[in-house]
Amino acid sequence: MSDDLHDYRQRLRSWLADNIDRYEGEDPDLGADISPERVAQARRIQAKLYDAGYAGFTFPKEYGGQGLTPDHERVYLEEVVGYHVPTRLFGVSINILGATVAEFGTHEQKARHVPRILRGEELWLQLLSEPGGGSDLAGLLMSAVRDGDNYVVNGQKIWSSGAHFADFAICPVRTDWNVPKHKGISVLIVDLRAPGVEVRRIKQVNGEAHFCEEFFTDVLVPASNLIGEENEGWRVLRGLLAIEHAWVGRGGAKRPDFRQDVNDMVALAKAQGLADDVGVRRRVTDLHVGLQVQRWTSDRVSRAVAHHGFHHDYGSLLKLGNDDLSLRGGELGLALAGADGLTWDLADNAGGAWAHAYLTSRSAPIGGGTTEILRNNVSEKVLGLPREQSVDRDVPFNQVPHN
Repeated sequence: MSDDLHDYRQRLRSWLADNIDRYEGEDPDLGADISPERVAQARRIQAKLYDAGYAGFTFPKEYGGQGLTPDHERVYLEEVVGYHVPTRLFGVSINILGATVAEFGTHEQKARHVPRILRGEELWLQLLSEPGGGSDLAGLLMSAVRDGDNYVVNGQKIWSSGAHFADFAICPVRTDWNVPKHKGISVLIVDLRAPGVEVRRIKQVNGEAHFCEEFFTDVLVPASNLIGEENEGWRVLRGLLAIEHAWVGRGGAKRPDFRQDVNDMVALAKAQGLADDVGVRRRVTDLHVGLQVQRWTSDRVSRAVAHHGFHHDYGSLLKLGNDDLSLRGGELGLALAGADGLTWDLADNAGGAWAHAYLTSRSAPIGGGTTEILRNNVSEKVLGLPREQSVDRDVPFNQVPHN
């Protein structure tokens, strides 16, 4: 580690100890529905981090960032483990949506929104999925019709994380139905508190309800909220997805302390009297090796992308690896817990942790890009293999059957 990073780590470590509270055990924000009070508290903590220079590490200084390297951000993520910092709540807002605005937005959009995103004053999400749309993002049906200085937006989105407490969203819409599907998409910045926007929460199998569906009825969106050019939104979406896949693959909002994941498994195996079982030892060792390889690969790809050596689509490789580890970890944890993982005292706040982890892990290969789509990205964008033939790719969208 360079002297600069070493000094940075020491300053950060001292600042955290003096300014941020610690917690014991599991991160209280994981596996819990976040209350309005927790959101308000998280905004205050994020503002404190930003004002101290510990937010927006790789964002340009011109738009409120620190202008530092991915290595500085990695040091931060390592040091904040165990502290009450809102990594989960603001992770997508900053690292995906803020990064997308910083890369594709106008100067006015960047100057207005990016500093507020980094400081936690604005909480953002993405409205990508639609009912019946599956993984065909380009087949979206939400419409936007230009009317003077506004777009009139109608339609529905679904599977949006945290929409019930978010402020703004990046929202792809269809602005031209007379051209092939990829060529008639535009991307808008949408105020989720605007008249005509209705947000409903969805109950999940793991007991949480942070997914939502949104209904837009004649919602007016200023034309100045257009990101990129009208009908050229597919380029913006491709960039957003690449940024997302890279961030999720690096671990996303999960803690980066991979040793702790393995330590949890070892402690559980000992508690269950399975520490000497050859099969258990092999599976725990395999998980440890996989986590370490994922970390090294993540560091390598992150540096390469930051210095323009690799394309953003290399992030798909990271998410594929992270999804596999999530599935393996969830399965191993529940297997080690045995019956204790399936039954617990309702008064025990830690009860059900392994069952919850298992159920949550099943969504890993779906959320943020399915395994099948990511493999297509790797084959086509990274390896340069030919794309599978699409029968509707060059057909005007108003001639394509859809729901």
